Amino acid sequence: MERKLSLWVFWLLFAIIFVGCNYLREKLRTDELVVARAGKEYLYLSDLKGVVPEGTPPSDSVLWVKNYIDMWLRNRVVLHYAEKNLDASEKDFSRQIEEYRNSLLIYNYETKLLQQKLDTSISMQEIESFYEKNKDIFKLRDNIVKMIYFRFPRDSVKAAQIGRKMLEADTITNFDRLEQFCLRRTSAYLVSLNSWYSFADLQKLAPLVTYNEELFLKNNRLIELTDDQWRYIIRIYSFLMREATSPLSLEIENIRTIILNTRKQEFLNQMRTELFEKALRNKEIEIYN
Repeated sequence: MERKLSLWVFWLLFAIIFVGCNYLREKLRTDELVVARAGKEYLYLSDLKGVVPEGTPPSDSVLWVKNYIDMWLRNRVVLHYAEKNLDASEKDFSRQIEEYRNSLLIYNYETKLLQQKLDTSISMQEIESFYEKNKDIFKLRDNIVKMIYFRFPRDSVKAAQIGRKMLEADTITNFDRLEQFCLRRTSAYLVSLNSWYSFADLQKLAPLVTYNEELFLKNNRLIELTDDQWRYIIRIYSFLMREATSPLSLEIENIRTIILNTRKQEFLNQMRTELFEKALRNKEIEIYN
C-alpha cells in the first residue's frame, strides 16, 4: 500500500540505507514508500536505486537524492503542460518510434552478420600497399623526431661527458655498450632510432623551451640541458616537420582501421544488394509503375 513519507523521516531512512543497514534495506523493498508525487504519478523510494554513485558519503548522498527528486518533479510539471497544450497529432510519435525500432533491428542484424562472417585479418602487405597508394592523405600534425635521450643526476658530470661522447657520432654501432651504459649510468633513458616521438613528447622529457620548433630542429643535433635536479643529453638523429608525409610506422593502426571499415561497408552493401535481388526474384517485393 502506498504510504507518504514525511520529509525528515525519508532523509533519515535514506542516510541509514546508504551507510549499510541491510535489515532496513530489505524491509524497504517490500514497502513501496512514496517520496514525491506529480499529479497522479508517484516516485517511490525504490526508484532511487542507483541514483547515488557508489562510495558517496551519506551527507552528499542526501544532496544527490534531493537534486534527483527536484529534477523529476520539474520534468513532470513541464510534461503535464505539454500533454495538456499539444493536440493529438503533435503528441503522436508512433511513426518515429517505429522507424527507430526498425533502425535498431537492422543495426543489430548487420552487427551480428559482421561478427559471424567478416574477415578481420589484415596483413602488413595490405597496410603497406594502402599506404603507398594513399600517402597524400597521411600528413603530420606535429613535428616528430628520432632520438636518444639520457638523464643523469645533476652532479654526474663524468657520466654525462661519457654519454655525450657516445652520441657525437652520426650512427650508433655498438648497441651492447650503449645498453650497458644506459642501465648502469643513467637514471632514465630512451632509445628511439626506429620509433618516432612528437616534439611535445621530447619537451615532456627535458626542460626544452623554444618558440620555433622547426628552426630548433634544423640547428640542433646534440643538446645538453640542466635543471635543479637533473642533467639531460639528447641526440636527435632524424626529424620530420608538420605537414610532411607521416611515416608508415605511425599510421599502421589508422590504416588498419580504414581498411576494416571499408571492408565492413563493402560487406554490408553486398549483403543488402543480395537480399534485395533475392526478394525481387521471389516476388516478396514489387515495384508498381
